[in-house]
Amino acid sequence: MNISLISLVKRYPWIQNIIGSIYVRCPAMMEHNLGKYHALKKAFYLTALENLHGDYLEFGVFTGGSFVFATKAHRTTCGVSKVTTAFFGFDSFKGFGAQAAEDMHPFYTDQNFAVCEKRIVSNIKKQTKHEKVTLVSGFFEKTLSHDPSLYGIKAARIIFIDCDLKDPALLALRFSRQLIQKGTILMMDDFYSYRGAPDLGVSGAYNQFLHENSQISTRRLFDYGYGGVGVIFTAV
Repeated sequence: MNISLISLVKRYPWIQNIIGSIYVRCPAMMEHNLGKYHALKKAFYLTALENLHGDYLEFGVFTGGSFVFATKAHRTTCGVSKVTTAFFGFDSFKGFGAQAAEDMHPFYTDQNFAVCEKRIVSNIKKQTKHEKVTLVSGFFEKTLSHDPSLYGIKAARIIFIDCDLKDPALLALRFSRQLIQKGTILMMDDFYSYRGAPDLGVSGAYNQFLHENSQISTRRLFDYGYGGVGVIFTAV
């Protein structure tokens, strides 16, 4: 830090008070989303750098913010490598539906996560008209019971799991199993929910998935936002 700046802060501590007062008023959700967008940009850049062809899969589209951003991040990294990517989003748009007892959480409720599907889908299609986009509506126990090839998915470039609960996250990971290749990046939101319990929520789904597939190995790639984690598959 510049010496003159240190002297200024020492002499006028109210400067830090003002900065702190402004920063603390920034909504946590906004900070998290900015971190998530930065992470998505990293994921697209790194996979483009490796010329990793495959599709983008997002489980838990919600309002479509990250899904739309993903298409923009893809376009900005096309100059690095002409990677072919289609975009697939999976969501019920009605919240979580029936939940297992272990998935119960005071914030992850239908009331908080049900959205107007028609409005969300319309906005996504408008914002992503230059990309190949498929949105699959319905609860995961039905939509992820099919073989991925029935949706036209052959390989995954980036997988983004933002469905909060263990059961749907595990369904998403199992659905993606045959699509994962060396270099695929997996992003997981809310990794430390349920008070950090490693066997619950998205973290529990990820750990169980690795236990079921012992031949798979990953490396921690980055953390982002408020509890988001990104890993890269090094062996499949």
